[in-house]
Amino acid sequence: MNTNNDRLPVSGRYVRYRDVDYRLQHSPGKWWITSNHAVDESFAQAGRRSFVKHLAHDDVLECYDLSRPGTYHGMPVEVVTDRPGGYSVTTRDPRATVEGFERADHRSPLEKLIAFDDAELRFTTTLTPVPMPWKIAYDWEQFSERLADTLREVTDRVFLIVHATADPKRYVQFAGGPDQLDAEAPGTDVVADADEFQLRRFDWAAPDVAQPNWTSSLRRPALTKELVLLARCCAATLHEAYGITSPDELRYRAWREPAGARATPVEFPALGLG
Repeated sequence: MNTNNDRLPVSGRYVRYRDVDYRLQHSPGKWWITSNHAVDESFAQAGRRSFVKHLAHDDVLECYDLSRPGTYHGMPVEVVTDRPGGYSVTTRDPRATVEGFERADHRSPLEKLIAFDDAELRFTTTLTPVPMPWKIAYDWEQFSERLADTLREVTDRVFLIVHATADPKRYVQFAGGPDQLDAEAPGTDVVADADEFQLRRFDWAAPDVAQPNWTSSLRRPALTKELVLLARCCAATLHEAYGITSPDELRYRAWREPAGARATPVEFPALGLG
């Protein structure tokens, strides 16, 4: 592992660019790597000795998580990095206080500086490949835009279900009415590992006796910004609450139920799904 840092690399997510590994940094909607010199023309100077490369959706680079799991006196620990005099080691095992581990605040793990030659500390370095988050974020944003446009076409008696190909129980569904668009998403009674904290965070209404699913509704006609907000909510639900990595893992079903007639399939090619 050849990094842009002489110290033991800190645990976290890294990107390999031109055979050098850089710590991946991000803020909402932005992803970048930094160097202490101008690696090439794609790095822009951000300070006297700081150069930044912002990652775009077409930057295809290796990405991985670096971790150093181990044990110390039989307790599970994580070696974060090195410092003068030893390794910075963390754990959430409450027994570690007896070994001198301390907590910086109530949210932080217990931490201790352990000498390099302490035989009780054993650890390995693990590199786990992960999908490129900057590309995933872009793909979901593009899907959200396509879904928002499609929701305009979910009119009275039209139904649309967007689901995971591998597990159709992971879905969001839409039902068009004469003056309302209803959306639903299942909870843990259907998807055992659904993250209902995320469902609450995305403003779904919780299930009740009459409605077992999480719900969200819009009055019709809806403003463009309202459709966009609902589409983003549903895309984030598929990704964050149900663990679907990419829109490439989605399929859809849609149909119309005319009064007194059999349901007929409806095609939404603009969704970009099979």
